[in-house]
Amino acid sequence: MKQSFKVLFALALLSGCSSSPPPNACAPSADTCTEAATKPDVTKTKAHLADHVKYPAKRADILAACADTPEFTSAEKQWLADNLPEGDYKDANDVVRALKL
Repeated sequence: MKQSFKVLFALALLSGCSSSPPPNACAPSADTCTEAATKPDVTKTKAHLADHVKYPAKRADILAACADTPEFTSAEKQWLADNLPEGDYKDANDVVRALKL
């Protein structure tokens, strides 16, 4: 009886673990797998915004400048898109404030 209980307990633990996806895993119904958005390095982001964006700039202009660079991973680019509000930005400092960096 004790042996049966141990086997059932072990099976219950294994089935519980197998049903939980690992962190940052794609949803089972997702057609494509994308990385979870990742906050980029603050220093690198500030430098990029100052050097590669022509101001004044709208949100779309800033995201386009970030999209065309290998400096950011796709996850970092997604974070920028998710966190930059619509607006007109007069300089890189405006963008940094809007991103709360």
